[in-house]
Amino acid sequence: MGSWIWAFASEQHQLWVRILTSKYGGWSEFQNGSDKRGFSHWWRDIRNLYHQSDCGIFKDNLAWKVGSGKNIKFWTDNWLGEQHTLQQKYNQLFLITRQQKDHISQMGHFNHNNWRWDMRWRRNLFDHESHLAVQFMEEISSVPIQRQVNDNMLWLVESNGQYTTRSAYSLCMNTTLVYSDGNIFKTIWQLKIPPRTVIFCWRLLKNRLPTKVNLLRRNAITQEDTCSLCGCVQEDVCHLFFNCKLTNGLWWESMRWVRVVGPLSITPVHHFYQFCDGFGANVNHSTRCGWWVALTSSIWQHRNHLIFQGKPFDPCKVMDHAIFLAWSWLKAKDKKFSTTFHYWSSNISNFLA
Repeated sequence: MGSWIWAFASEQHQLWVRILTSKYGGWSEFQNGSDKRGFSHWWRDIRNLYHQSDCGIFKDNLAWKVGSGKNIKFWTDNWLGEQHTLQQKYNQLFLITRQQKDHISQMGHFNHNNWRWDMRWRRNLFDHESHLAVQFMEEISSVPIQRQVNDNMLWLVESNGQYTTRSAYSLCMNTTLVYSDGNIFKTIWQLKIPPRTVIFCWRLLKNRLPTKVNLLRRNAITQEDTCSLCGCVQEDVCHLFFNCKLTNGLWWESMRWVRVVGPLSITPVHHFYQFCDGFGANVNHSTRCGWWVALTSSIWQHRNHLIFQGKPFDPCKVMDHAIFLAWSWLKAKDKKFSTTFHYWSSNISNFLA
């Protein structure tokens, strides 16, 4: 079934693809459309495989290599080599464009073999949108548009860009082990933490927190989508909690406490499994899981204090707050836990390693 998805995406010139396109719609409809009455079971099955929420390996690892841009939707297709489309990344601009459904080839013209973008807006840009528009133009201008070159779909897992069943199978097996929602949430509910914190953790792992990227995706108007802490890149859960220069040091310190060295994923579910299960955690597994929740919860609270109360984000205070949270949860929930906070904070590595 994965091979059918790849063939449909990469063989646009084939007769059978053109027939399916006329019947069901093209690749963009496959990605963003909905099943309708009369669609075949085969078509529904491959669309369900592509869109399944617990294992999005096809959605995450297929991307366009731009040629002439005739087959690529400018706003809604992934052609910049990132996980986000332009609609998601620049939703504020998407809402005011007159070209929401246009292909790349319709977004400009060639002038003596040089491509010129031609953006048409419903209104003039506001002052606070100017910086965003400059960033937007710099990003799309970094990709050359070539008149006589066909657009090609790439399978990002393989270095040659070609899909193989073996690589997809490997991804499926690894992802199945990681994306077991029942197991991960069963683990969280068994932790000795407050119910409110469990709900926060569920929202984080499901990417339901109101980060700036998620607010833009929900058409909530904000003046900017850059990280509230560093102001350098887009604020999504992956960056904010695990990759921001003000938070990744907290995880390196935590790694030192568990006495391991190595890279950590920036995807919440992967990060949770890797930190809590991936380094031989067995005896102190629940304590390590509780620490993961305490630190992410502390990062989120201090981020909100910065936004809504103007308090500076101090990584040292975030760490101290997380240490206190983890200790207070154990103190309140575990009758056998009698360790003082002073001893806990001074010897936390002994409880996590």
